Amino acid sequence: MGKSVYSLVLNDEVVDIVDKMARLNGLSRSNMIEKILADAVRYETPEIRANNIFDEIEKLLSTSQTMRYLSQPSQYMASIMSAIDYRYNPAIRYSVELFKESHYLGQLKVNLRTQNPILINLITDFYTFYTYLEKTYYNKNAMHISEGVKFTRFFDFPKINMTSKQLAEHLTRYVKDFDELLNIYFNNLTN
Repeated sequence: MGKSVYSLVLNDEVVDIVDKMARLNGLSRSNMIEKILADAVRYETPEIRANNIFDEIEKLLSTSQTMRYLSQPSQYMASIMSAIDYRYNPAIRYSVELFKESHYLGQLKVNLRTQNPILINLITDFYTFYTYLEKTYYNKNAMHISEGVKFTRFFDFPKINMTSKQLAEHLTRYVKDFDELLNIYFNNLTN
């Protein structure tokens, strides 16, 4: 989706009101006008779509006992915190990032902050096992990157044929399932 420069002749009082709205929303004048126009014609810009998806993910996680939605670090990214049911309950962060223009809808980045070599080996083994399961039983073309305590899964499901709500439900379900499998894995370790 490209952007172009347009010249508009507007009433000064209207521009003053738009500027105030833009400041309140942390937007530029151009972005505010684009938002107003997109709302008026019921068009979901990539920015609005990302915001709608993250708002819905936040609602879906609001009742979770194990996961906590964190404020968005950027317009196209949201973070979710959880803990692994293992010894001192180490925190794990899930970052959902949406891409504006890409073959992929976005990516999930999983990060465990630890220096414990045993935990690093266990999480690395889980990532390998998870990748195997997903490629064998879900999507043989699933794209994963595993780097020690970091894991990335690229989302390649259709982004046009789903509503923002459906995408949010799909993304939330994926993160919850990943977290649940991770905890099942750690709960079944033999020490």
